[in-house]
Amino acid sequence: MEQRARKGILALGALVGVFLLELGLAQEQVRLKEVVVTATRSEVPVEELGVSATIITSEEIRDRQVTDVLELLRDVAGLTMVQSGSRGALAELYFRGTESNHTLVLIDGVKVNEAGGGFDWSTITTDNIERIEIIRGPQSALYGSEAMGGVIHIITKKGQGPPKITFSTAHGGHSENGKYMGEQKLSLSGGSQWAGYSLAFSRIDDLGILSKNNDYWNNTLSGRLDLYPTEKLDVTMTGRFTNNRFGIATENGGDIPDRIFPGLDPDQYQEKIDMVGSIGAKLQLFPWWEHVIQAGLHRLDQKFRDRPDAETAFDFPPGSRTDSLETRATLDYHTNFKFPAQGPVRSTLTLGYQFDHEALDLDAFSTFRFGPPPFGIFTSSERREASRSNHGYYLQEQVTILDRLHLTGGFRVEDNSSYGMEVNPRGSVAYELKETGTKFRGAAGTGIKEPTFLENFGGFGTIGNPDLKPERIFSWEIGVDQYFLDRKVELGVTYFRNYLKDLITYVPTSWPPPPVLPPNYFNIQEAEDWGVELGVKIRPFSGLTVGGTYTFLDTEVTNDGGLGNLYFAKGKKLLRRPNHTGSFFVNWAWKGLNVNLRGSYVGPRDDTFFTVSPGPFGFYDFVNRRVTNQDYFVMDLALSYTLDLSSGPIRSVRFFAKGRNILNEKYEEVYGYSSPRASAIGGVEFSF
Repeated sequence: MEQRARKGILALGALVGVFLLELGLAQEQVRLKEVVVTATRSEVPVEELGVSATIITSEEIRDRQVTDVLELLRDVAGLTMVQSGSRGALAELYFRGTESNHTLVLIDGVKVNEAGGGFDWSTITTDNIERIEIIRGPQSALYGSEAMGGVIHIITKKGQGPPKITFSTAHGGHSENGKYMGEQKLSLSGGSQWAGYSLAFSRIDDLGILSKNNDYWNNTLSGRLDLYPTEKLDVTMTGRFTNNRFGIATENGGDIPDRIFPGLDPDQYQEKIDMVGSIGAKLQLFPWWEHVIQAGLHRLDQKFRDRPDAETAFDFPPGSRTDSLETRATLDYHTNFKFPAQGPVRSTLTLGYQFDHEALDLDAFSTFRFGPPPFGIFTSSERREASRSNHGYYLQEQVTILDRLHLTGGFRVEDNSSYGMEVNPRGSVAYELKETGTKFRGAAGTGIKEPTFLENFGGFGTIGNPDLKPERIFSWEIGVDQYFLDRKVELGVTYFRNYLKDLITYVPTSWPPPPVLPPNYFNIQEAEDWGVELGVKIRPFSGLTVGGTYTFLDTEVTNDGGLGNLYFAKGKKLLRRPNHTGSFFVNWAWKGLNVNLRGSYVGPRDDTFFTVSPGPFGFYDFVNRRVTNQDYFVMDLALSYTLDLSSGPIRSVRFFAKGRNILNEKYEEVYGYSSPRASAIGGVEFSF
């Protein structure tokens, strides 16, 4: 495996060397500056940011032929995506070594994390996405809870120009078993000087890679409406609706042990209805004074079902079910004072207020067999309603001096009904040495993550702790960005350190239990990590772009709370965070042809393996151990050809095909769970 990775790196180096030889002869048009909104809540060129940021555009999404957002994030420096099996299975993101619930996810400015930070990346599609902004490091100074590791902001397309309709159909299969997968998409967009609109729908069907109950389907509807009643006022409404179902065949630490014992479950499944919507307005009273207000709603309805089956060892009548409904209503207002807007010193002052209200409605019943009845049967039921609210007040000042030195500083005050008052500051600096195309940057700040509903209020046989504090991080970073040859070559390097404390963990109740049961959750654990991120992008001539990323990450548990926990052991590495990850890509566009080749390497990392086997007297033996998950290298290839038609109702026809894991690598992102081997899909798109 390491030999394959070295060959891939050498091949990439050879390609880069050849392309560098051609740079002096290349010609390229001047590119407009990329603008980021998420980092400061106002439009700022990337060159003026003191924080590390990545932008994924709709053009890149199209070139790569990516349908699931998680596939885009796998190659981003500092991010590790981990999926527990095939398409539709739980997918978690580790941002610069922080926990999977430490990343704030926004869709058009609305928070879509579950309460306490959890987010499943398996169901978010790229339909109607204009851009994805990725901001590294804690951003609680602007966004409050969950923004510990960073922020990922998904922004919907703004409709403009003449009406346009696109329809595509794609079909393919998996190499493991030839099972079908298909993607059908339809979109409509357009606009005028008074309004803009975009609407998209997709249907995904994937029958999976396992022998039974591994199918996944997804329906996604996304839309945006922009109104421009006056030159000074913009009104925007957005919405995204997702309904999906995934068959969960695994019960025993993955499908690999399940094939031995207790057997794949034939009908266990989870279904979700996820809705997010917003309405907002931007009023530019004067060139130097801007008002922005937005109301948002996120609603996540989840259903889990597992009826008893004779062929699986864990099931027992009457089975298990869970119905969970989480809602979050938000209201955010901020104003930007851009004064002076010109001259040797420029300033933007942001003042804002945000209100959030979260609510949970849970109804669950579980029956679990771990031995012969009646003593080997465990049954539990849960009916719970809970809610909490938060008021956030934030201030930020941006100052630019001589169009070279860019200073940003601010803080946010939280007033939470659960954990009380918290203050989080953050500051950054960027200096542009324009003569050499160099930017030096640095940033530091703190972040927090609120407890989950389970940790605060209890459930599923545990006692919640209403006195929990939020989890905390202090982080700093320094970096350099270098541009050569009229930006035909872009290089970037960042060094970062994170210090995590007050991490919440489960503490078992002592035996025999006391008369009054104590809480099971406490802020008693700590960890730290540091790392280096590298990135390169080269445009040797028009139509060709090559590049790559590399991340080194070192993590360590510094305080396990005295529990001796297998998952969080003092002096050990954090689970599922590899020391080494890297990627490369080559994209070539010539006339109507586009070729995109990508490779991703993930190094060895610590994981755990949970197994169950028959024991004495009909009871089961449970074993959990710490293991090393092996490294892997995956390559994807996407091809497309667009035929432009000058007349008739059809504007263009695009033929496309994509192969994933074309080297047919056998690997496990989560130990014990098979990841998909080689697959292929192809189709045609019509534009009207």
